[in-house]
Amino acid sequence: MPYLAAVIWILAVPLIAYLSAMEVKYTILLMGGVIGLSLAGISIFNYRIGYYIAITIALTVRLAERMSGTELSVGVIVDGMLLITLLGSLINADDKSIRKIDFLDPLLVTFYVYIGLILLEFFNPAIHDRHGWTTFSRGLLRNFLFMFLVMKLIRNMDDLKTFFKFWIVILTLAAVYACFQQWFGLLPFEKAFIARYPEKFKTVLILTGIRIFSFMSDPAVFGLLMACGVIMNITLLTSSKALVSIRKKILLIISMVLQFMALGYSGTRTAYIMVPMGVLLMVLINLKNRNTIIGLSLFVMAFLVLMYGPFHSSPTIIRMRSAFSGSEDASMNVREVNRHRIQPYIYSHPIGGGLLSCEPGSGTELDGFPPDSGYLRTALEQGWIGLILVMINLYLLLKYAINNYFKSQTEAERQFALTTACVLFALTVSMYAQEASGLIESAMLYYGLNGIVIKTKYLSTTNVTQ
Repeated sequence: MPYLAAVIWILAVPLIAYLSAMEVKYTILLMGGVIGLSLAGISIFNYRIGYYIAITIALTVRLAERMSGTELSVGVIVDGMLLITLLGSLINADDKSIRKIDFLDPLLVTFYVYIGLILLEFFNPAIHDRHGWTTFSRGLLRNFLFMFLVMKLIRNMDDLKTFFKFWIVILTLAAVYACFQQWFGLLPFEKAFIARYPEKFKTVLILTGIRIFSFMSDPAVFGLLMACGVIMNITLLTSSKALVSIRKKILLIISMVLQFMALGYSGTRTAYIMVPMGVLLMVLINLKNRNTIIGLSLFVMAFLVLMYGPFHSSPTIIRMRSAFSGSEDASMNVREVNRHRIQPYIYSHPIGGGLLSCEPGSGTELDGFPPDSGYLRTALEQGWIGLILVMINLYLLLKYAINNYFKSQTEAERQFALTTACVLFALTVSMYAQEASGLIESAMLYYGLNGIVIKTKYLSTTNVTQ
């Protein structure tokens, strides 16, 4: 495999030199093709590396889009890398632990039933056309393939450690870039892209300033992922020195601070609530841990300072406080009015109005309705039957995640199970006001954690490198 990559690069050198003399865009196109072929070759021969390459591309491809100044087929790029990685995983059958999984497990059965409902939605009489069904089904298939890859990826605690290490590192890099955007302003190519495609950035410009989005698609999904990163760091900081050394804890603290600042800069109020929700579950599950009590005390103190401290001129802190102001926030009140207004429609449509029928231009009765909630969108587009299936799935998912913690035999197993449960609970809460599982970037983490919960239940051996 390394020889194949070397040959490709050697052949590319004279071609690049020749095309560079002709036109710049052809050089860029060729360079992209060479890099893409190299990554594809790596992904086929080593699907574990391929999985992380696919995730990295999905998280950073928007930056390449903005630098190019034109829209890219992001979904096609991500799907292409995912399918190549999946092919590599099927060719490489080194994971024997996947055979331990009972594919008639109740949690997996809920996924099968849900897929059946999605297939049924194709015949929904309320649908104006089938384009929404095709788009939604493609995204759902992508998410399930990511979940399956993680189930193959995780063979032991070392693989699980690598998974969380990767996400912490890439989210920290995203936080660093976000801080740069906040402190020094958006780069020229970012401003030019916003000016060229203003419809993509309707939620970026608000009264209190610019909502930071780092190298991701928008501030909302960026904020959700920053909240997940903060929760990961907090839970891992409660580990003993034997599992996480003092040096690593210092790095986790630096990562957490950067992510928390970036979270504030994103202006995503749902994400502000996710962090205390994740911490709450951590405390309820792990209350006997001394480090948990210390961490909780520090968190409560920091929260009180932010909420009631003498900071009245910072737009970031003002918006953060508005997330906990309840009925005092006008936009939240508008959402509540919309939810009550649309309830009769939900009761009268057991399988909803059709997939993506809330999107503008759908031509349905729900055309342009702002659900502002993953659960409300499910109830509207898939009916109360779909909402019930989703709630059963979430109940089993969290039940399994918590059970994995209490069945753990080592501290490493307990800490990773705790981290998984806390992040999943926070994402579950976030879906009340956002659509975390429907956005490409956050869906990859959400369904990856789904795969971890399922696989961890069936892992009976531990192989941890301290």
